[in-house]
Amino acid sequence: MTTLDASSAPATAPRLTRLLPRRDAAATIGAFLPLLEGYLVRVEDASGTLVVEEGAAAEGAAGGGAGAAWRADLVAYGATVGTLLVSPAPTETRAGFAVEALRDGLQRMLTAAAGRRELVAETLERYREVNLLYRLGDVLGGTLDPAALPERLLAEALRLIPADGAALVVDPDGDAPGASATAGSLPAGRLLALLESTRTALVDDARPAILAGATPRDATTTIRVWVPLRARERTLGGVLLTRPAAAAIFTAGDEKLLSALATQGAAYLDNARLHQRSLAQARMAQELQLAHDVQARLMPRVMPERPGWRVAASWRPAREVAGDFFDATLNGDDVAVAVGDVADKGMAAALFMALTRSVLRASAAPGRGPGEVVARANALLCADATDGMFVTLAYAVLEPGGAVRYANAGHNPPLLIRADGSVERLGRTGILVGWDPDVEFGEARVELAAGDVLVLYTDGVTEALDARGHEYGEERFERTAVRHRSDGAAGALRALLDDLAAFVGEALPYDDATLLIATYEGPPG
Repeated sequence: MTTLDASSAPATAPRLTRLLPRRDAAATIGAFLPLLEGYLVRVEDASGTLVVEEGAAAEGAAGGGAGAAWRADLVAYGATVGTLLVSPAPTETRAGFAVEALRDGLQRMLTAAAGRRELVAETLERYREVNLLYRLGDVLGGTLDPAALPERLLAEALRLIPADGAALVVDPDGDAPGASATAGSLPAGRLLALLESTRTALVDDARPAILAGATPRDATTTIRVWVPLRARERTLGGVLLTRPAAAAIFTAGDEKLLSALATQGAAYLDNARLHQRSLAQARMAQELQLAHDVQARLMPRVMPERPGWRVAASWRPAREVAGDFFDATLNGDDVAVAVGDVADKGMAAALFMALTRSVLRASAAPGRGPGEVVARANALLCADATDGMFVTLAYAVLEPGGAVRYANAGHNPPLLIRADGSVERLGRTGILVGWDPDVEFGEARVELAAGDVLVLYTDGVTEALDARGHEYGEERFERTAVRHRSDGAAGALRALLDDLAAFVGEALPYDDATLLIATYEGPPG
């Protein structure tokens, strides 16, 4: 395969008379004729056609018959566009100087004319590019759909640059799929194969290139121009135009025009993808907020009341949705309270949390002990739980006389703070819920007196971190709970939350934090 540098391909030079009109050439030669008496001065174009002839040759000199003529090439755009001939060849010093000066004058006129043409051509090219940008704004700016833009971009490319086929590919961006499109008379499969083989052949596919030659996947000789799609210093994909081998090769102007088209097209594609991503993020944020609101409504808004007991609770998710939960319901004459923590994060944990709360409520009934309630819930959750999804759970039944029956399924041991400030930890009576459908869950019983406090919590409370990475800790949590044991359920809860907030400061939470406090005021009556 041969790679051609499009920028070095010579442009076809215009005819001499387009750069140097006959009238101007004749006037310039006429100014030198007094110094060239007896000489015939001719200017011919590159094909040998006479452009202008001035002066009178000496006897027998016309047509070069009196000796060889002096000649000099006239050059523009790196190519010979004409010839200056003087016959006979000057032998006198004065005539020799005059001929050299005439040649230099005509050459300067050609150079100046070529410069003016280049300036005009550059101005026209700028106008063409500006016009292209305006048109692209109309053609591509009407949609923010990344899937629709490639076809529009190819249609515009074929309108501007003659080709028998065009292909465009947009590489995948993270979770967003790529896109491809083809246009022209060539089959789509062949075009995409040509595009891929062209990218493979180029050492750096982030630069434009004009290529000619057979490809590894297609023995047909094909002329191609490849231009990358780049935005924000990233290559998004590329555009390929093809022509048959017998057609004219793509020019540097074609490549430049296609590059301008690709630059703007890449910007529109990138904006469209950013817009789609923004919409997806907005939808996700809305869905997460909706999930948060649903979860929040699952938590009891009003705590159940029974003579002798006061209950207060707090639920603070680290993100929009949480795996923590608490519950407090009436169970006959008793109050049933629970705090759970799903061993996962994100939407999966939130869904499993909602399922656990519902199953736990369905499993509870007057007369059933905590161990039986948790065992029933475990059997139901194991039937629906995905691999690795389980929950730790502390479940307690508060009786009017102050007795507390509880089951602790792999959860943080609840604190039982006595009125005198002593602390007991209610240990585990079983393993995780949702782990093994056949496991048995035990239960235990403790007696509370007036002024005693029961504290249920998740590890997001005690393992909360401050900005330096220091942990709140079990010791500080217990010390604060003891200090505020006489503040009532709501007062103790508020004091613990305030102390936790003062410790954490501006640090962002990394785990959900749930806290439930039940205080016993003594038997009714």
